[in-house]
Amino acid sequence: MAYFTNPAISRESLKTILGNFEVIPEDHRLKLWMTAILQLPNNKTQYLKLRKAGQKLDSRVKLLEDNKTGNEAKVCNQVLKSLLAHCSSLRQFNHFNLADFVEPFSGLLVSHELIYFEVMLSILVNWCQHWFDHIPSPPYTLLSMLDIILLKNHPELYKHLANLGIRAIDYAWRWLTTSFKTIVDPREWLIVWDHILVNEPNFMYFIPLAACKLQSRYLMELSTHSEIMELLHSKIPLDANSLLKEAYQMCDATPVELQLTQMHHFHPLIPGYYPTLTPTDLITFRSTENSDVGNLNQLLDEVQETAAEVDNIIKEGVALRRWIMNQQEKLYIPP
Repeated sequence: MAYFTNPAISRESLKTILGNFEVIPEDHRLKLWMTAILQLPNNKTQYLKLRKAGQKLDSRVKLLEDNKTGNEAKVCNQVLKSLLAHCSSLRQFNHFNLADFVEPFSGLLVSHELIYFEVMLSILVNWCQHWFDHIPSPPYTLLSMLDIILLKNHPELYKHLANLGIRAIDYAWRWLTTSFKTIVDPREWLIVWDHILVNEPNFMYFIPLAACKLQSRYLMELSTHSEIMELLHSKIPLDANSLLKEAYQMCDATPVELQLTQMHHFHPLIPGYYPTLTPTDLITFRSTENSDVGNLNQLLDEVQETAAEVDNIIKEGVALRRWIMNQQEKLYIPP
């Protein structure tokens, strides 16, 4: 394990190592996240200004209850307030509680508030970059692409779930917004995020699909919506190694045209400046009743209603998805 102590280790070399199902030793994880993986800028001056602004937020902001040991809740809440002060759009979500997303990282980052903030902002800017496309609603266009990917990788499972009215938005969004803390054992949770962070942002979206596919044998035996949702949201953790292995296999087996190619590659935060997540930087839609997204869902409905050819549905779905993404600028609401 001495290799991990090499200060010259790169993000790409770590990706190769972890791709062979190695793990980052706990003693080196924080340093490697800071340097080789996320390349944090340590913008102390900028953060102190945001910290002060966060103190002025009103009492309606959802924070953690102070029931954690030591100052864990205090530090986590300060990071939450700083993020909300910097990114006002985070307060516009109806179906995303930022505290649920940020809190699981406190175990690793609680002793380093500035690092905690920069890690979370880097994740939001990169891995969550299309979560804000339909504020205040979930990013159902993005989540519909997960349906198409599942349809390609496991058409029988997709059809079974769809016949019962279950789509990726019903299970993947909850897992994503709680940073996957309910999928794996807490002792293995950081291993999953090691792999997420060394890969490009689109890899993260294979984690919920892999979790679903790993349980396909049991899901296929269930015949009601409630039974399936109970299994998918049960507190029985999956093995992290199996989950990651399945995610990598699904990613490798998914054609390039089905990958979430509209997501930009990882960009580290830069010294002296924090990017924002405001409507001036993000594509915002006028209504959750967008007809083009409805067309995409209607296309997916054809799979179970008419037994349409899967590859043709996938091809049409990808074409429509790309068209929707190209129309976003026309639907943008000026600040």
